[in-house]
Amino acid sequence: MTGLVSLFARIEAQQFQECFLSWVNAIVGELGLNVIAIDGKTMKQSYDRNDQQKALHIVTAWSSSHQLVLGKKKEIKNLMS
Repeated sequence: MTGLVSLFARIEAQQFQECFLSWVNAIVGELGLNVIAIDGKTMKQSYDRNDQQKALHIVTAWSSSHQLVLGKKKEIKNLMS
């Protein structure tokens, strides 16, 4: 295994998640930030070979403090572009 693969293979997922969330919460609390989560998805089987269109991609912005979707954008591109 390469160095990074070996390193990541040794990390316990649950412990890493707890430490990471603790660190993020400390930064957010100290700086008084509102967390905006960005999520991107590609919609399965949304491509159209006959019309030469790529799959549909959707990006969502979520405000965790307000529990509210701030925006959503869909993107469809032609295979020729």
